[in-house]
Amino acid sequence: MLLGQRFVTPLAVLCITFGGLFLTSTRLWAPSLADEIPLHILDQANGEDNISDKYNYCQANRPNLKSYPSPKVHGSTLVHSQLFIRHGDRTPITVLPLDIDQTWECSNMSAYFFSGTGTPDSDKSPFQYARALARQEISIPPGSPFADKMWKGSCIPGQLTPAGARQHRLLGAALRRLYVEELRLLPLIYMPELIHIRSTDVWRTKQSAENFMAGLYGMDTHKGDPPPVLRINTLPVDIDYLTMNAGACPRLGQLRSALEKNSEVLKNLERDNVEFNKELVDILGLQRPWSGYMDTIMPRVCHGMPLQCSSGKGCITQEIIDRVLENVQTLTAEMYRDAEGVQEVLKLGIGPLVSDIKANLLAVKAGATKVRFHFYSGHDTTITPLLGMLDSADMRWPPYAANLLMELWSSPKKGEYFVRVLYNHAVLETRSNWCDLAWCPLETFVAYLDRFIVEDLTVQCQRQ
Repeated sequence: MLLGQRFVTPLAVLCITFGGLFLTSTRLWAPSLADEIPLHILDQANGEDNISDKYNYCQANRPNLKSYPSPKVHGSTLVHSQLFIRHGDRTPITVLPLDIDQTWECSNMSAYFFSGTGTPDSDKSPFQYARALARQEISIPPGSPFADKMWKGSCIPGQLTPAGARQHRLLGAALRRLYVEELRLLPLIYMPELIHIRSTDVWRTKQSAENFMAGLYGMDTHKGDPPPVLRINTLPVDIDYLTMNAGACPRLGQLRSALEKNSEVLKNLERDNVEFNKELVDILGLQRPWSGYMDTIMPRVCHGMPLQCSSGKGCITQEIIDRVLENVQTLTAEMYRDAEGVQEVLKLGIGPLVSDIKANLLAVKAGATKVRFHFYSGHDTTITPLLGMLDSADMRWPPYAANLLMELWSSPKKGEYFVRVLYNHAVLETRSNWCDLAWCPLETFVAYLDRFIVEDLTVQCQRQ
């Protein structure tokens, strides 16, 4: 066990492939973050005792040594893992009228890179970091045209915050304790050929991936050695499939529209919330879908900011927050798991990713790959359809830094493999019990995945 071991390197390179950027530079200094990170929104645990049974939109539970289950067959070995994450804490996607007096600061993100300078021991990271290479900062000068339509500070809509970066450093450190120091799935020193990193081509997901890797690995680079390279594989948004891409698959959009139109659950949801919706519009000044209301309210909750109030029209209360989250859960369960026809939606929407999951598993079994860890950095709209595909009993909106692990274990009996699925530290429970996801035979798991894989996807996507 090598807890507490630290690695240092003077230089690193960030390489984003598939049409991305290659950035190199050096940076000599970063501000101390001790008083700048809004620590009150995060649990202060070191990964051992941060588990809560209560749903917390602001922070997903992380795996840890105490709660991590032992394999059901003694002597089994972890041989591969696939991790799917939602990005960390972020600013709201949309600036509403009541938001322009708020301040969101992201200027201290410079230390939150895979190659960032060392951070305080309070971050619980098992190493020091390389120096930062390049950074993008938002600056809105006084008197800038149209600045009165934007909140104050240095964050753009939908940007990962320093708190969100730290969430993924902690998640990476938690997986380091398990996968590097305890189970030896991964080596002590970063070996790029063993890890495949995939992200949507969105700033907050790439930064989340970068910070996760900073938590998982430090660089043991000696003077004169070539700089380490972190490769984040992306696809153009038009053809990406880490989220359900109706732009690439027109049939998917048609099916989702039909599902929304025909669902009695969604009709009832709309009927039962006419007055409530009017109340929210009065307070916020703009009509939004239920997920949009959640998006504008919950970042304030997570950062301890004052909740929205409109003179003479009321304020956002805890009762309103609870009802919004409940409506979002109803909508999510219906659209991704329960509605009639949802399986065809999932086939076209998440089927390509499911196909990758299957291929990764079978490649490991066949000894056809060196990759031991596939890491996917995405969104709530990455996690949610995967949960629906797996028939998850829990369809609440994925919290910030939500983490879904699909592990492949080899038993002592030659040729026998099992899959284990963990969601936010616990074994994923299904409604139908189609398999015990604490220890599911690989053949059973792959056969279930086959239900969501379409061989002629291009043809099916063009159907009318």
